[in-house]
Amino acid sequence: MTSTPARRLACAALVAALAASGCARPPSTALDDDITATLKGTNSPRTVGGRTYTAQPVEANLGPHRFMFPANLYYNQIGPFAGGGVMLAVFWPDFDAAPPGDHPLRSVEDGYRQVSIELRYVGVAGAADYLAQDLSERVALTPRWGLTPYAVDRSKVARDVREVTPDWYVVRDGDGRVRTFISCDPWEYMPSGVLMEGGKLVRSSGDRVAMCRHSMVDVRDGVGVEMSYARVMLGDWQRLEAMKNGLIQQYKVVRRTAGSAQY
Repeated sequence: MTSTPARRLACAALVAALAASGCARPPSTALDDDITATLKGTNSPRTVGGRTYTAQPVEANLGPHRFMFPANLYYNQIGPFAGGGVMLAVFWPDFDAAPPGDHPLRSVEDGYRQVSIELRYVGVAGAADYLAQDLSERVALTPRWGLTPYAVDRSKVARDVREVTPDWYVVRDGDGRVRTFISCDPWEYMPSGVLMEGGKLVRSSGDRVAMCRHSMVDVRDGVGVEMSYARVMLGDWQRLEAMKNGLIQQYKVVRRTAGSAQY
């Protein structure tokens, strides 16, 4: 989980499912999500500062995998970074993309609500060790929100070190392997900096907003995922993972050959 220029750029600016039924049903009268978005104007092109932003598909490549994400889903609402780095952005509370043209006009509060999603190809071989962490110096605590916290051993670590040491949270799969790893600014020593009030994130105490870095990996495709968001959203970690899985499934291009499909 090494740093990249694209990640540093995004984090500095941040301050910041699909259900299928086997039962037959009568035709739905609900509008398709894309149609609804168009009617609301949320997918309409918008020109800001001489640039026209749209929701048209823009190609992204992660190793052998190809995706066609809407332009407004990208962090910059344009497409991949120079060099091919892929960074997406969604916003609390619904974890949806912002309307086209929103990027250059975002407010400070938008920065609090933003979730950046970095996708990168680590390879199938590298995926197995992508989330490997040495937990031997940490103490497992009572699970919270379905996450197992791993705290530093207070008997071995001085207070001044604990104050800057991140909290760790882990989820394991059925075989005991780490499948989700989240590192957050420490609750004990750093206020959240924002509060959820009336469907908004509002500034509270502290000189900055406490953040989390949420790591996971798609072992089958060898795609590593790094999400960054305000720590106040940590309780929504399962919604965030479901959102990410939904985006990958929805916008991945299926490569078809005669008589079969390849992914």
